[in-house]
Amino acid sequence: MNSLQRLYREYAEAFRHFSPNARRFLAGSFLIGVGQNQISLLFSLYLKRLSYTEAAIGAMLATKALGSTLVALPVSLLAARLNPQKLLPTAAVMTALAYAAQAIAEAHGMIAAAVFFAGAITTVFQVIAGPFFMRNSGERERMHLFSLNGALGMGTGLVGSLLGGALKDGLFALGLPEILAYRVAILVGAVFILVSAVPFAGITGLPPSRAGREARRERGGIFAGIDALLWFKLILPGFLVGLGAGLTIPYLNLYFKNVFGLGDTAIGAAVAAGQIATFLGMAAGPGIAARLGKPRAVFWTQILSVPLILVLAWVRAFPLALAAYLARQMLMNMSTPIQDNFALELVPQERQSLINALKMLAWTGSWTVAARISGELIYAGGFKISFMLTAALYFLSTLLYRLFFIRSAHK
Repeated sequence: MNSLQRLYREYAEAFRHFSPNARRFLAGSFLIGVGQNQISLLFSLYLKRLSYTEAAIGAMLATKALGSTLVALPVSLLAARLNPQKLLPTAAVMTALAYAAQAIAEAHGMIAAAVFFAGAITTVFQVIAGPFFMRNSGERERMHLFSLNGALGMGTGLVGSLLGGALKDGLFALGLPEILAYRVAILVGAVFILVSAVPFAGITGLPPSRAGREARRERGGIFAGIDALLWFKLILPGFLVGLGAGLTIPYLNLYFKNVFGLGDTAIGAAVAAGQIATFLGMAAGPGIAARLGKPRAVFWTQILSVPLILVLAWVRAFPLALAAYLARQMLMNMSTPIQDNFALELVPQERQSLINALKMLAWTGSWTVAARISGELIYAGGFKISFMLTAALYFLSTLLYRLFFIRSAHK
C-alpha cells in the first residue's frame, strides 16, 4: 500500500506540472480508450452473432491492422503540416463515424470498409502522441506524461470492457433483440470517441512545424539527411518485439481455455488482471528510468520478462502460470513508454512524427505477419513452440538494444 501511495503522490505532483494541452490530450485519449475498448470487446461477438466464422472474424480484424499499417507513414507527414487543434478533433469525429458504421452497416463489404477506415484514422492519435508530448512538456514531467498516456490505454481497457459487456447484457435483459443490443452498445462506444473531440478542440498554441517543412525542402525529401544507422537501431528492436508479440498475444485467451480449461468469465478476469498489472507497470516506469537511466530501464525490464514467457510455455500449474503472466505484462509493458521517450529525444523535432510512424509501422507490420502464421504453429505444435519463439525474439531484441544504446547512453 505504501508503494501505491508513493506512486500516487509522484503522479499527483507530476500532473500539477502538465501543461493544459497535455491534460486535454490525456482527456481525449481517455475517452477514445473507453470507446475503443468497449467496441473491441463487443465487435467480434457481434460478428459471431451475425454468423461469421472464426476465420472470417480474424480476416475482418486483420483489415483494421492493415489500415493502420498502410497509413502510418502518410499520417506522420500530415501531422507535421497540420495544427493538432484541427487535426485531432477532426480525426475523433471521423473515427466515431467509422465505428458507428460498423454497427449500422449490414453488407460485408461496408462493414469491412468501416473497419479498415477506423484502423487508418485511429493511427493519427498513435503517431502524433509522442511528438505532441515532446512539444508540450518539460524534462521534469515528460517521462510521467509518456507513462501515464500508456497506462491509460490499460485502464480504459478495463473500464471499456466492463462497461461494454454490462451495457450489452443489460439491454438484452430489458428485452432488446441481441443483435440490436450489440449495435446500441457499439454506438455508445462511438459516442465516447465523438465526445473526445471536445478536449482535443481546446488544444491551443501549436501551429504546424514550419521548421519541419523547411528542413524537408532543404534536404530534398523526408528521408534525406537522417542518421540511417541510428534510425535502424531505434526501429529494429521494436520490429523483433512485434514479431514475438504477434506469435502469442492474440492467442492468450485460447491459451487459458485450452491449457487450463478456464471458462469465459475466468478468462476475462485473468485478462482484466493483466491490464491492471500493465497499468501499474507503466505507471512505475518513470521511477525505474530515473534510477537506472532510460536505456538500462528498458534492458532490465525486458530481459527479466523473458524467463516468465518460458514459464508460460512449460508450466501447467495455473496459479504459477497466472503469476508469470501478470509479472510479464507488468515488466514488458513498463519499457514501452520509456523506449518511446528515449527514441524521440535522439531525433530532431521535425523528424519525431516520422520516427514515431516508422517505429509503429515496424511493430504493427511484424505483429500482423506473425499473428497470421502463428495459428498454424499452435495447431501443429501447441503453445510451447510459439512461446519459445516469442522468448527468443524478445531476448534478441533486448540484447541488441543493450548493444546499441547502453554503452553510449548518458541519460
